Amino acid sequence: MCHLLDTAAVARMVWRDVVAPGTQRWVAEQLGMSVEDAGRLVAFWAGLHDVGKLTPTFQRQVAIPDGYADAASDGDGRAHDQATHVWLASALAGLGYPSGRRSLARLVAELLGGHHGRFHRFEPRVLMPDALPLQGLGDGAWEQQRQAALAAAVSILRPPVPAASMRVSCAAVVSGVVILADWLASGTPYIKSRLAEVPQRGDGASLESFFAGSCAAAPELVRSSGLSRLNLQAGSFAEEFPDFEPNALQASIADRLGDIATGPGLLMVAAPTGFGKTEIALHAARRLSEIAGTSGLYVALPTMATADQMLRRVATYLARRGRDPAVTSLLHGMAWLMPVEATLAEVYQKAGISGDDQRWFSEWMRGAKRAMLAPVGVGTIDQALLSVLPTRHNALRMFALSGKTVIIDEVHAFSPYMRELLKTLLRWLGELRVPVVLLSATLPQGVARELAAAYLGPTTTAAPTDPVVPYPGWAYVQAEPPVAESARVTLPQTHRRTLTVSVQAIDRDSGGAPERMPALTTELEPLAERGGCAAVICTTVAETQRTYQALRQWSAHLPESQQPELVLLHSRFPAYRREDITAQVMRKFGKGDADDGVHPDRPARAILVASAIIEQSLDVDFDLVITDLAPIELLLQRAGRLQRHRQLDTSRPDWVCTAGTLDPRLVVLTMPERDVEAGRWPVTWPYIYPKATLIRAHRILNDRIGDGIRIPDDVQRLVDLGNPGDALPAHDPLLDGFDDTEVERIANTMVERQSAEVRSIPEPHRISSLGKLSEHEVDEEIVATRFNADSVRVLVCFETPDGQLRLGSPTGDGLPTPDPDGHFTRQQLATVMNHSIPVPGSLVRDAGEEYTLPSPWADNWALARLLLMRHRVTTNGEVLPAQLGQRVFDLDHELGLVTSTA
Repeated sequence: MCHLLDTAAVARMVWRDVVAPGTQRWVAEQLGMSVEDAGRLVAFWAGLHDVGKLTPTFQRQVAIPDGYADAASDGDGRAHDQATHVWLASALAGLGYPSGRRSLARLVAELLGGHHGRFHRFEPRVLMPDALPLQGLGDGAWEQQRQAALAAAVSILRPPVPAASMRVSCAAVVSGVVILADWLASGTPYIKSRLAEVPQRGDGASLESFFAGSCAAAPELVRSSGLSRLNLQAGSFAEEFPDFEPNALQASIADRLGDIATGPGLLMVAAPTGFGKTEIALHAARRLSEIAGTSGLYVALPTMATADQMLRRVATYLARRGRDPAVTSLLHGMAWLMPVEATLAEVYQKAGISGDDQRWFSEWMRGAKRAMLAPVGVGTIDQALLSVLPTRHNALRMFALSGKTVIIDEVHAFSPYMRELLKTLLRWLGELRVPVVLLSATLPQGVARELAAAYLGPTTTAAPTDPVVPYPGWAYVQAEPPVAESARVTLPQTHRRTLTVSVQAIDRDSGGAPERMPALTTELEPLAERGGCAAVICTTVAETQRTYQALRQWSAHLPESQQPELVLLHSRFPAYRREDITAQVMRKFGKGDADDGVHPDRPARAILVASAIIEQSLDVDFDLVITDLAPIELLLQRAGRLQRHRQLDTSRPDWVCTAGTLDPRLVVLTMPERDVEAGRWPVTWPYIYPKATLIRAHRILNDRIGDGIRIPDDVQRLVDLGNPGDALPAHDPLLDGFDDTEVERIANTMVERQSAEVRSIPEPHRISSLGKLSEHEVDEEIVATRFNADSVRVLVCFETPDGQLRLGSPTGDGLPTPDPDGHFTRQQLATVMNHSIPVPGSLVRDAGEEYTLPSPWADNWALARLLLMRHRVTTNGEVLPAQLGQRVFDLDHELGLVTSTA
């Protein structure tokens, strides 16, 4: 009973100080009462969450008290959370709650029965009080005790009785409040602090006194966890970002958004890379939060690397504009390895904010489930998508998002599968009155219409529901009251340019791999002779490795003064190496301190060979970009890394100029026309991108030779040409002779979309029971937020002749040793994980037990899923790579993990 009162007191405080005002109003409106009364009612519900422990099954773990039947043979021994669900459906009806199959009593019973993160299937017999013994709950003294607990909760908490029901989506949010309150009140330090006040007898006066103590202790418990509301200073865009004048896009949104937005809505922004979309997103999110009553922020990025990069930018904004420091969390699968606390401390101290009382980091909020509860989160889109997949505690994630404004970047990078999951997420966010800002450099109009329609929902009266997002420009839609506005902006001449397109035909070798070197040596010869920086972007990791090796051999035959610095970046490096290389890339090719046209760390001549990971959110600049053929929107995104930083223009090499004027040139490697017409492609390319999109891009580019691509004028038309939608067109001249490839693309798109529909939870208007959120539950460690992109982390260890497993090299450190109790420190775990490498699951699908770590490492939660790739070291020092079936895995310090066929 004391734990229930503790939880009720914490829930009351969470409602008062954490739940966003807009969410409070939404819940209260559905329950037909004031915000204050709704908070009292939610606290009362939280105080009943463990009533299912008053059953024989639960009490048998210690002993059955005298006077209580054991009922060992009765029922099915339900867990206490399900017992809560079963009992409360009828018990609440006895308090005057509307009852029946779709009643409020049943819905509250469901949400409380889900306080361990899994909702239970509704059973009609839960509404039959006389069936309690058959359901394993016990009758007689058991029922008297449950009724006494309920009566005590009513007497002490004095909840109002709701006259109305609420939507299932609202119940999901309330369940998040209950789960959070239960977690906080269940912490061992808190329980120890309250033991001295536990009464010896459960009479009303003693319990009233205990609850008063709970209410007094709850504020500090909530505060110390880092839970709070984000509180930003109001102000104009210029006040928020005083270091530069707003450009046309930023000024347009800043000037008009406040006039048209009257409630939660969806803002879609489409503009070239490097055009300040992050700044306008933060400004718009703050404005929309004020209007909608949200009090938090989640910034979703496509990859872990881009999330790591964004953390510092968001923290810098918060340090400058926050009225009080707010806990900021980093959310992705490897976030616990990152020095988040040190990064935030550095940002805040640089802003002149220091002291132990400033709270921008919370140890309690480490871990994905708790981290989402922070007032500010920066992470991958996957962490948000988990809220619409049937994972345990998905409702808690939904609650965490319900009080925030959500920014989603790089929307164009989503596959059909991810886009379908995103539509489900947007539908739920629209239902929960969450403002959303979507950012894209190349957003097809068909995709924009789908996303807007998802957010507005099936019953909206807003017209049109398929707004056009001008390029460059923005569109805003809102369901209640209906709003649909858009604006195209005119960029100044300094932000307009014509991109020269060079299409270079390359052949394939005998194995079907692309032969890039003849084209690369021709294109890179001026760089070697006269200096400059170039990026070469390959389709697969293996191709980046082979291309890097070939360029290294080419460079070795050049005069020493002409040999360019070579850098290789892809995803299959150990985590610590990839982080180091990414930092090196940002230092060499990033903006740097180049206001005077001089970049002190920019090499005189350098070539970065990379996979597609550099096309997303990395602020890097190259004099020349050479790329494999890819969908047109991705090529335009890669072109955004071409002569990106205008302050470097005065120091660029002369070979990137034509008639004394800078000539930004994108070189695209593609197949000869005869191979395209014959359907002959490098063996890997169609596995990464649909043939139809490659053919479209190939023909679009060939059509632009001579005229170039005017940025931004031509961008939207080309993107839409390359992405005609998912309906089979009557005729597409870009696919003359290849209609079958479009049928194949649409079929594959349908498979991805249907797979997403099957795996995700139903949209809110199609759900009548919280149990639907937990149907076909999957483990979030293995659930797929990306289609056929299951990733497994492998750990390469060098096994010495004496059987020792070493990290990094044959002479590296051994695997860390746990303490006598079998526990590892966070630093020890981080050391191991920093040597792990992500690989596609398809490469290691047949790995057996011999590829798992031995004990004690395999017994740890963080290391248990690692696959061990043993590189055996012979007595004469030779290193033998690991082998799995016919595939060989060889870790090279310079190349990363190289896979080949035995």
